[in-house]
Order: sequence, then structure tokens, then C-alpha cells
Amino acid sequence: MNENDQFLQRLRAEDEIKHVLQLYCRGVDRREFDLVRGVYHADAMDYHGTYNGNIDGLIQWITRRHEGVAQSMHLLGNCVIDWRGDDVALVETYCVAYQRLKPGDGASPSNVGQKAGGSGQQTQVRCRFLDRFEKREGAWKIANRVVAYESMLLEDATESQFTEEMRMATRGRDDPLWGLITHAGAPS
Repeated sequence: MNENDQFLQRLRAEDEIKHVLQLYCRGVDRREFDLVRGVYHADAMDYHGTYNGNIDGLIQWITRRHEGVAQSMHLLGNCVIDWRGDDVALVETYCVAYQRLKPGDGASPSNVGQKAGGSGQQTQVRCRFLDRFEKREGAWKIANRVVAYESMLLEDATESQFTEEMRMATRGRDDPLWGLITHAGAPS
């Protein structure tokens, strides 16, 4: 394989890895947990702080935890890929997650969004995803993830400044994303 072919192969792999990271965020933010499951290899492990274990447990934990999250948006930043051969990549990705919690009686880093009653809150979590990606059967997926937390801001949510005419994000199939997908027709 010549140098240009190697470059294009790495560029394609980098694009695939970044797409997997973006699908993870979409899956969590839209509560599409099958999408989240699909970005991990079946035997993957995730060390998410208050949850550490296999992917089945991760999906259960995220599902329960996000019952108390009214809105969620993950933003990805710096992404550094350290290649370890053709089928393994160590990936460090910066992330900021913004979440508006359903009305509750308070939250802490371990139970954000899990309580009921009281006033709503919003949070910003700054972290890094430290992932071991492996290419198996032609697909790049996460084999191991460690979430390294940087900081967290938890504050009372202010009253909404949005008007009735504005389309609001939701965490289900009534989100405007699904209207776009449904009316766009089959992908080309």
C-alpha cells in the first residue's frame, strides 16, 4: 500500500470513529438507547463514574438516570486519535454535556436528575471520553471507555425565554429531528 492509500485509510477510519462518537451523543440526547448500544462492541466495558461495568448495565443505568432529564445536549470538542496498528485506536475526546433536569428536590453528581418534587435545575458536566476503539468485522466501535470528569456546574434553572412559536427539542420521537428524517425520504 502506498503512502496516499495509507493516508486515505487513516482519514476514513478517523471519520468513522468521530461518527461513532456523534452517534453516542445523539443516542443519549434523544433517548435512543439502541443507538447507544450500537456504538459499543458486545463485550465492551464502560467506566462512567457512578456506573462501571458492561454495556447491558450501562444502558439500564443511563435509562434510569435520564428519566429525570428533560433536555440533554452533548457537545464534542478536541478529539485526539493515537493509532495502535490498523485495528486499534486510543481516542481522547473532550465533552460538555448540558442538561435541564425535570423538577426535583435537588441533585448531586451521583444522582443528577433522579429525584422528584421541588424546583428544576440545570447542569453542565465537563469531561473527557477516553476510549479504546477496535475495528472488528469491518466496524469501528468502542471496546472500553473511561469518563474522566473535569468539573460540574449545578444551578437552579431559570424560567424559559422561549415563545410558543419556537420548536423545542424533546428527548423522544416528537423531536424535530424525526420530522426531518421522516420527510427527507430514503437516504441517497
